[in-house]
Amino acid sequence: MNEYFNRIDKNSIVPYYYQLQEVLENLIDQEIYKPDQKLPSENELREWLGISRHTAQRALKHLVDRGIAYRVQGKGTFVANKTITYSLVANLSFSAEMLGLNKKVRSKLICADEITAHSLITKMLQTDEKVKFYSIQRLRFVDDIPISLQTSYLPVALVPGLINKNFEEASLFKIIKEEYGLEIGEAFETLQAVKVAEYEAQHLKIKEGDAVFLLERTTKLKSGEILEFVKTILRGDRGKFYVEFNEKNGK
Repeated sequence: MNEYFNRIDKNSIVPYYYQLQEVLENLIDQEIYKPDQKLPSENELREWLGISRHTAQRALKHLVDRGIAYRVQGKGTFVANKTITYSLVANLSFSAEMLGLNKKVRSKLICADEITAHSLITKMLQTDEKVKFYSIQRLRFVDDIPISLQTSYLPVALVPGLINKNFEEASLFKIIKEEYGLEIGEAFETLQAVKVAEYEAQHLKIKEGDAVFLLERTTKLKSGEILEFVKTILRGDRGKFYVEFNEKNGK
């Protein structure tokens, strides 16, 4: 293991703590240190490298602050389990978005109601306030860990009877395509970092105020009609995002 740390140059203009945290990040990326494996302690790093405990502490703290590692009181610092990768290429299927290998994906239906939507929803779906919508909320699990809380809003007129379907075993868009004959067209997404609310935190098994991602997506049919507005709260401590750029994106 020491050969990896030998790459650190004490004479470099780059601060020593920064070089150390970069080495640790690379070791984690290469899975030399695997998810949930314990990292070297501050004292071990101090003894191996002849550095101050403060320098070692600063490097490990950076990993925790970035969500790359987590601390367990009295036991040490461990590699965060971020083997789940969320796709921002709008696959529209939760199962398809999970790029981590050998992941067991399932959903739990929290509620499915017919509502008269508030102003934000009518604005996103470009309808007036008298239009009826379905509100469908599902909790998503990966390997039995709650990963996201997703709330979808869809016009009743486009998909009548949709809330009576089985969303826990089938994809929402698969049902829409196969049972309603509707073809999905474009989708537009925005992403921002927010603090999780108490209700969301309870479902996701995290603390109120923890940092999460808010992903909002509007989906259109090929006919141009807006089919869905969805808000998804994604845990930031269990995953990372994948964004793809190609020749078409660059034009």
